[in-house]
Amino acid sequence: MSSPEKIAALVDQGMNVARINCSHGNWEMRKQWIEWVHKACSDIAPVAILADLSGPKFRLAAIPEGERNIETGEVVTIGSNLEPGVTIPVDQEEIIAALAPGERILLGDGEIEVKILNAKNGVFEAKVICGGAVLSRKGLTIVGKTFDVPSLTEQDLKDIKEAASVGVDYIALSYVRDATDIRTLRREVDKYDDSIRLCAKIETKDALKNIDDIMKVADIIMVARGDLGLQMDIEDVPLSQKKIIERCGDAGKPVITATQMLESMMHAGRPTRAEATDVVNAILDGSDAVMLSGETAAGDFPIECVKTVARLAEKAEAVYDRTKVEQRFRDRSAGNMGQTEAVAHSAAELASKLKAAAIITTTTSGETARFVSKFRPKTPILCAAWDARTRAQMAVVWGVEAVSFPLPPTTDECIHASVNAFLRRKRLKVGDMVVVTAGVPPGKTGHTNLIMAVVVK
Repeated sequence: MSSPEKIAALVDQGMNVARINCSHGNWEMRKQWIEWVHKACSDIAPVAILADLSGPKFRLAAIPEGERNIETGEVVTIGSNLEPGVTIPVDQEEIIAALAPGERILLGDGEIEVKILNAKNGVFEAKVICGGAVLSRKGLTIVGKTFDVPSLTEQDLKDIKEAASVGVDYIALSYVRDATDIRTLRREVDKYDDSIRLCAKIETKDALKNIDDIMKVADIIMVARGDLGLQMDIEDVPLSQKKIIERCGDAGKPVITATQMLESMMHAGRPTRAEATDVVNAILDGSDAVMLSGETAAGDFPIECVKTVARLAEKAEAVYDRTKVEQRFRDRSAGNMGQTEAVAHSAAELASKLKAAAIITTTTSGETARFVSKFRPKTPILCAAWDARTRAQMAVVWGVEAVSFPLPPTTDECIHASVNAFLRRKRLKVGDMVVVTAGVPPGKTGHTNLIMAVVVK
């Protein structure tokens, strides 16, 4: 996808967020990608940039011959790469320290599995449960275990500085364990740009256990099913996904469902029926976004993948049942609702009753638009933001289209300017009824306290 034409085609077919994987490429290349994305964007609902940090990835050591085949049922050895004759060499002390008899080890994406039988002098014997080709530097997972290492590597710290310098909108942290990991990332990011928002990737058992605390400090959540599927039994992944999405929906926290959404389209022009169902179900469950990774980064049909996901999303959103959202809201919100959320809920209800053409949210931080989105109104959500960064960050939020312009001095001028901004861009027409939320005075974060029904003139 390394051409401006192909990037523009992805944007044209419906890409809302461009994920920059810091595990691949370099910053010279990544800056070029970001420039191409920005060039392809319109000034309404632009594409956001998400930099995905590599995190503390655990891998095998180099295998002298580059690859070694192991057979199912075979007994192999695991140990330090300094030990002679070890079948599966490891050069990270944290891995060796975490090994013990009975542990299950998965290599790569889980296609190879071994189970440790016993240990002797720091070398472990293991039975091959599912064999295959073991490659140098292949990823390694001990099922159900996380390693006691810092959440940010030295490379991550360098990538944070570079990402901030090019103006990314989001930074994602891999292998999050608890809220402390996100707070650590926040401190590092704030050294360069405190307006960048943070994404917590949920891919460990610890993160799943601590999901509510993580949501309090992260700005968006990603259900990272790849590594999550290595951390737990595969039959637990779908239920964990649903749990995370539901929690995020209740909190009004945007959530991304990721990994292998259209895996077969790496090499096929059409998805399987199961993949199409997976995408639609993720959206019907409440996902704000679904993510393509290898399908668009290295697959044979990247444009077709984005087009397919967009079609599936439109179909799912058309039949989304917001009554379940409303019921959960009523069950959980008694005496536990802030001012902005109450206004957002009322705006969604009023727009439905008036059959409004749009809900316009005027915002400093984007919080009102996110809360309106929580209730999944059938009415389009149009966000007028004073800050261009906030405008871009709305790209990941379900149903929101955003523009930005300078903050008007009064609330009346703010409402007038926001309506006109969308009228000029042909998202509204004269005579449309719209529901507008605003703050008095304008420009104060968390101060949305006004709802108006307005006829576009």
